[in-house]
Amino acid sequence: MADDMDTFNPFEKEDDGEEGEAVLPDSPAGADKTVHSVDLDSSTLDQSAAFLESFKMGGYDEMTQVKDLHVTVDDPEKHVGGYVSYNVTTKTTRGQFDHPEYSVRRRYQDFLWLRQRLEESYPTHIVPPLPEKKSFSKHFDRFSTEFLRSRQIALNKFVSRIADHPVMSFNDNFHVFLTAKTWELTSVKKQSPGLMSRMSDSMRNMASSWMLKNREPEFQEMAEYIKTFREKMLVLETISDKIAKDRFDLLEVYTEYIPIFNLWADAESKLVDPLHAMANAFDKNSSSLKTLLKAQDPRFMEPLHEYVLYTDAIKSTLKHRDTIQMEYEVTLEELSRKKAEKEELDKGTGGGRWFGKDTEQSRQDRRERVDSNIEELSKLAESGSDRLECANVDLKADIERWHKNKITDFRELLTEYSERHANYYKECLAAWQEALKIVSGGKQDQEQDVEDV
Repeated sequence: MADDMDTFNPFEKEDDGEEGEAVLPDSPAGADKTVHSVDLDSSTLDQSAAFLESFKMGGYDEMTQVKDLHVTVDDPEKHVGGYVSYNVTTKTTRGQFDHPEYSVRRRYQDFLWLRQRLEESYPTHIVPPLPEKKSFSKHFDRFSTEFLRSRQIALNKFVSRIADHPVMSFNDNFHVFLTAKTWELTSVKKQSPGLMSRMSDSMRNMASSWMLKNREPEFQEMAEYIKTFREKMLVLETISDKIAKDRFDLLEVYTEYIPIFNLWADAESKLVDPLHAMANAFDKNSSSLKTLLKAQDPRFMEPLHEYVLYTDAIKSTLKHRDTIQMEYEVTLEELSRKKAEKEELDKGTGGGRWFGKDTEQSRQDRRERVDSNIEELSKLAESGSDRLECANVDLKADIERWHKNKITDFRELLTEYSERHANYYKECLAAWQEALKIVSGGKQDQEQDVEDV
């Protein structure tokens, strides 16, 4: 579809860029830099709605409780160096913070670092997804105003979900992300585990999914639901994308129709008003369709795709949980084997042999080693049981929170989608009704002229 849009794009495009500096509230750091502020929307109401969105987007069902941490992402800026940064504003009453308010600028890679650290710190929690590095949209160029608006909304939703999480919101890396100056954040990021460490964890999780014998029914149902849900989201994406492509094609046809009717009117003195009315109707339809399409990606496709990415995050957490169960089961099997070996020793049927004969000393040495192994494995089994129970509790709590957020998000998403389309068709209907009055009136005038002749 990207090829289709190369020949026609009704929206403005911005220059490319990315990257950013952290700026504290009273810091002069940002004053020395020449930046180009991206005006995402001229409406002051839209600009001030970010904090209101943070109340709706992130939370588990705790809106009736007093929130002590509010985080907002807004004001993308294109810097002369060729990068984009976003303003991250924090307002809090938590004692964990030295000040009640912070304002820093963060690049996309800083958000990515935060998410990686949260995954490492909380492998059994569902870490909210980030928007992808490259634009998911096929209709707007990367770093266009529409893309930046879509990216800002997605990043705001990400930090809002983290801020509303009862565990992850207290993470030290999140605290650093919200408060640190640029050089401080850079220093902390250098201490992050390397790529090989993350690859090792990934390989362990893959192995656990192959080796796990019996996943608990509750989590098996969860995995099947996520698989089915992902398939539905992908189908919705495909259909919505096809509808958008058809509408872009229709928009291009409208732009061809308008001048045709206007030029025709210049050559037909008796049809001037009806033909101009048709041109105006197509022009109004075109304008309404542009408005509808501008909202398609940031207000529908991107939120839809976020839930596709969410299924990946949930599957990753399930794999971590399966790894813990697999390790626990392996420990239990080894413990059972050692206990059986001890029983054989106690019966005199096990132990070492010296020239084909058992020796009391060899059996005693073997018994001591087995006892030591059993003691160690018993501790590991107890620890593994606790870890598995914690993992189950973490995952079930997060999946419940995810379901609640999903219901709220999709109600809002589908409500906005329906309202946009209702307004679009109302505007189109009004345009054609206005044209119909003029065309019908012109027809009556023409009949009167014929009668006069």
